[in-house]
Amino acid sequence: MELLIWAALGLIVLGGLGLLLAAFKTSVLWGLLVLFIPPAAILFLILHWQAAKGAFQLQLLGLALVFAVSYFSSGSIDPRDMRRAASVQNASNVLDINNGRQSQSAPWQNQSSNSASNTAYRCDGRVHCSQMTSCAEATFFLRNCPGTKMDGDGNGIPCERQWCRR
Repeated sequence: MELLIWAALGLIVLGGLGLLLAAFKTSVLWGLLVLFIPPAAILFLILHWQAAKGAFQLQLLGLALVFAVSYFSSGSIDPRDMRRAASVQNASNVLDINNGRQSQSAPWQNQSSNSASNTAYRCDGRVHCSQMTSCAEATFFLRNCPGTKMDGDGNGIPCERQWCRR
């Protein structure tokens, strides 16, 4: 998408140069006016449409491309944002007493007070014991983050060989 934005900006610049060249071809005075006084470009465009329409259309094409790319890329999601959103969603999948409804909770999630909001750790995509720095960190990841691979025997204690020895 970034490449399309650069191409669109290139079209706008080329159109501007084309308009400036058309103004200088008409006369040196028009060229200087368009170069140094921006509203003169609009006046030149109106008065000398035939000479300037190609450059103007090129600029419009570039502008339309910028808007189209901006519009369509605004809905794209970075995978890191998806993981963050999933961890926030999973942290909120607990009994909502105020509204009187219960949300489904993932089986790996601990519904105790150890939620993602009251700890120094956050789900950031790490899933292996070798990526952890402490037993507390590994325990947080196992309880709050999806897709972890730190509890091989399924007893709820992560990284027993590296961090959480009994």
